[in-house]
Amino acid sequence: MNFAVNPSIGTAIGATSGVHLNNEALQLERQGDLQGAERAHLEAIRVEEAGLGTDHFTTAVSYNGLGELYLKTAQLDKAEDYLNKALRVRTQSGPKSDLAVTRDNLGRLFEMKGDLKAARRIRLQGSPDNNIACGNYECAKLSNSLSQLSQCTACKSILYCSRRCQTADWKRHKKYCRRNDAVATDA
Repeated sequence: MNFAVNPSIGTAIGATSGVHLNNEALQLERQGDLQGAERAHLEAIRVEEAGLGTDHFTTAVSYNGLGELYLKTAQLDKAEDYLNKALRVRTQSGPKSDLAVTRDNLGRLFEMKGDLKAARRIRLQGSPDNNIACGNYECAKLSNSLSQLSQCTACKSILYCSRRCQTADWKRHKKYCRRNDAVATDA
């Protein structure tokens, strides 16, 4: 990671204020204030882009957080925009587990859009680096090899580290899951 020993004022403000605003957004989301969470995420992004730039891994945390919020509120076009911004940055820098999480978020987005092939493809992009997140959002196993995971036997578009995680995610996934032989053969 690339840290400045004596960062500029803009960089310091971008980092500290951006992280604070991002944490505030997550707290507001947990409290059910989704509009307040959106405002805080957008302000975090504004501050981080101004102080750190659009390619900084801290900015990508906020892009991903806002993308997740938009997934939660079914604003899929906005979610896709911010998740793709996070993916672009995380492909170049930051923890590889963050990249796996963004890929899985995009997989969720493609599930919601009914494109199970795209969901499978984006998730499997982490396979060469053993960097695939468990499909259960609550699971802490963020960087797995393909051999450590099992796929949904019906749609084959999502991967889980255990039966427990698959069961925990079933309430969400069953809305999008469907048998699709074309997905099963699409590597």
